[in-house]
Amino acid sequence: MSRPATNTGGKPPQSATRPRTSPSQAAKVTIDPIRVLRQHVLGILVSFVLGGVVGVGAYFGLLFYYPLYSSEILFEVRPGLDDATQIGTREQMGGDDVERQVKTQTKFIIERDVLESAMLDPAVRTTVWMQSNFIDPESGQPMVQLAADKLLETLKTPIYGDTNLFSLNWAAHVPSDVPKVLDAIARAYNSKLKRLDDRQFTDNESLFEDQLRRTRHALQDLRDEIQGFIVQKGITTLDDPRFSQTASEVDNLTNSLTTGLNDLTSAESQYMQTAAKLEGTIEPTSEDIVEAENDSSIQAQISILESLRAEERALRERFHATANPIRQIEASISGTEQQIEAKTKELLKRNLNARLRQWSSEVTRLKSLIDRIESDLVEKDERMRALASDASLFSSYVSQRELLERQRDENLQLMNSVSLMKLRADASRVRQVSVSELPRAVSFPKPEIVVPLCVVLFTGLYLMYIFLRAFTDQRIHTPSDLLVVPGTRLLGVIPDTDEDPTTPESAELIQKQHPDSVLAETYRQTWNAIWRNMSRQGHTSLMLASGMPGSGTSTILSNLALSASASGLRVLLVDANFRRPRLGSIFDIDEDTSAGLGDILGGSTTPEAVAQSIDGIDIIPAGVPASRIYERFNDPSLYSLMADLRNRYDCVMVDTAPVVAAGDAMILSNRVDAVALVVRAGQEQRGLIARLVGQLGDTSADMLGVILNRPRQTAGGYFKKNYRLMAKYTEIRD
Repeated sequence: MSRPATNTGGKPPQSATRPRTSPSQAAKVTIDPIRVLRQHVLGILVSFVLGGVVGVGAYFGLLFYYPLYSSEILFEVRPGLDDATQIGTREQMGGDDVERQVKTQTKFIIERDVLESAMLDPAVRTTVWMQSNFIDPESGQPMVQLAADKLLETLKTPIYGDTNLFSLNWAAHVPSDVPKVLDAIARAYNSKLKRLDDRQFTDNESLFEDQLRRTRHALQDLRDEIQGFIVQKGITTLDDPRFSQTASEVDNLTNSLTTGLNDLTSAESQYMQTAAKLEGTIEPTSEDIVEAENDSSIQAQISILESLRAEERALRERFHATANPIRQIEASISGTEQQIEAKTKELLKRNLNARLRQWSSEVTRLKSLIDRIESDLVEKDERMRALASDASLFSSYVSQRELLERQRDENLQLMNSVSLMKLRADASRVRQVSVSELPRAVSFPKPEIVVPLCVVLFTGLYLMYIFLRAFTDQRIHTPSDLLVVPGTRLLGVIPDTDEDPTTPESAELIQKQHPDSVLAETYRQTWNAIWRNMSRQGHTSLMLASGMPGSGTSTILSNLALSASASGLRVLLVDANFRRPRLGSIFDIDEDTSAGLGDILGGSTTPEAVAQSIDGIDIIPAGVPASRIYERFNDPSLYSLMADLRNRYDCVMVDTAPVVAAGDAMILSNRVDAVALVVRAGQEQRGLIARLVGQLGDTSADMLGVILNRPRQTAGGYFKKNYRLMAKYTEIRD
C-alpha cells in the first residue's frame, strides 16, 4: 500500500498560528482541594488520632500541674425607681439601657480602688494566693498594687445576653481562695456603690434646699409688690377687660369693618368687570347675553325669524334649491338675523351702562361707611388700651405668683422624694443576687476543650502542610494539572499497572498479552484520538517525544503500534533513540547485532533489509552500536528515508531520546508530520512542559497534544471509577 508523501517540509499552516506558551503562563495553577484531601486521607486520619492522643496527654498533664478552680458572683442591673412613692421598680428596661448599664458596672467593679480595697480585706490576706505571691518578705505586709495588677489580668466580668445579669468570675489553684477573694471584691464594690449613691442624695438635697429658699424669698417680694400696685392704681375690680362693654363694642365695629371691606372689594371687582365688558377687553357672560335676548323687542324679531324658517322649509319641499322663491326667503332670514344681532348688541350695551352706574354708587356708599367705622374704632381702641394696660400688668403679677408657688411645692416634693429614696433598699440600680461558692470541680483543664483543640491543631497543621506543598509543587500529577498549561491538549491518560483492576504484570505489549485489560483499553482510546487528528490533517508519520528519561515513551509507542495494527493499518516502528534504544528489547530483537536505522543512514543497508515484522508490525531497530551516530539525523538522507517510508506504510511511528537529555527530538520533529509529547506524572515540572510544547510547536511537525503516563489516582476519583467500570464491563462480556 502506497501513500503520497505529505508534509515533507515546511511548517503546516496550523502550526504557524499556534501561540507560544511561556513558563510563566504555565505557573497559573488551580488546586482541587477534594483531590488533595483524597490523596492524604491516611495522613489526615493519623494526624487526627495523634492530635487526640496528645490532647488526652495534655489534659492529664494540665490537670496534675496546673489545675484551676473558679467561681462567680451574680449581679443584677435593675430599672430603679422613677418616683420615691412607687410601689415597685419599673417592669423592664430597654435593651440599649441594659447594655449601657451593665458595661458601666463591669467597668466599676474592676476599678483599681475597688481591687486595692479588696486586697486589704483580712480574709484575702489569709489566702494561699496572697501568702505565696504578694506578701513582702521584709515587712510582712501585702503588696496591694501588685495583687491588684494580677487581678486585673485574671478577673472576668461576663455579661449574660438577653438578661439583666452580669457576673464577677475568678479562678485560682486553691479552691478555698476563690470565694474569699470574690466576696472581698463584691464587698468593696457594694461599698463604693453605696458611697456614690449617698453622695448623690446629699448633693441633691443641698441643691433642692437652696432652690426652695430662693423661691420663698422671691414669692414674698412679689406679694409685697402686688399689694402696692393695687393701692397705687386704685383697682376695685379684677374683671378681665376682654369681656367689658367697650371690648364688645370694639368687636362689633371690627366685624362691621370686615364686612364693609369685603363688600367694597366685591363691588369694586364688579365695577371693573362691567367696565371691561363695555371696553371690549373681556367678553360678556352668557347671563348678560340672555338678559338682552329676553327683551320684548328681541323676542318679537325671534318670532318673525321662526316664521320665516318654517316658510323656508315648506318652499324647499315644493321648489328646487336654486329657485327664486327659495332665494328670496333666504334673503329675508339673513336680514332678520342681522337685525336681531344688532339689536342684541344695543341692548347689551345699555344694560352694562346701567349696571356700571349702579356699582359706582355702591362703591361710593361703602367707602363712606368704612370711614365712619374706622373713626369709631380709633376712639374705642384708645379707651381699651388704658383699661387693658393696668389689667395686663396685674395679670402678670398674678401669673408670676402662681409660678413661684408651684416651684415651691415642687421643691418640697423633691426634697421629700430624696429623703424617701435614701430609706428604700430597692432604689439602687445594681443588686447582688448570689454569693461565691466553694468550687467543687476544676474549671481548667476541660477534656471537651483540650482534646478537640489538640485534634483541630494537629489536623489543621497537617492540612496546612499538604495544601502548602500542593500549591508549591509544580510537577504534573493529574490531567487537571496538565490542562492548566496553556497551549496543551490532552490526547490520553495511561494509568499505572497498579491502577488496573485486572492486575497485569507489565505494561509492555499489554495490547497483545492482556487485550481485555484497562490499560489496553486506554491505549486504544489514546490511539483513536491520535489517529483521528492525524487523518484529519492527512499525516502519516508520528514521533513520540518526552521531556525527562523514564517517561515510558517506548512502552506507549509499542502499544499504540499494536492498536494501529489491530485496526488494519500497515505500521512501521522506527527506533531513533541512539542513546538508549528500547524498542528492540520490547520486541525481543538483539540491539547489539541487528542492523537498523543507524546502518540505513550510514548507507550500509536498506529499510527492506533491516525491517523485521513482529506481531503484524514492521520494526526498524536503532542499529548496531557502531552505527548510532547522532549527527546523521541532520543528514538529508534521513529526509529522503522518511519520505520513502511514508509512501510504504499507513503509519510510521518514531521513538527518540528525551528532549532534556539530547537534542535529537527537535531535529527529528522536522522530519515527521506530527509529534506528541509523553509526560510522566509526578516527574516533570509544568514550566518544562510549557517550554517543550512551545518548542515542539515551533517545528514543522504538527503538535497534536500530550499523553499523560502513569498518574496516581485517588480512591473514589473520576478515573478510578472509569477503570473499575471498564474492568467490570469486560468481565460481564466474558
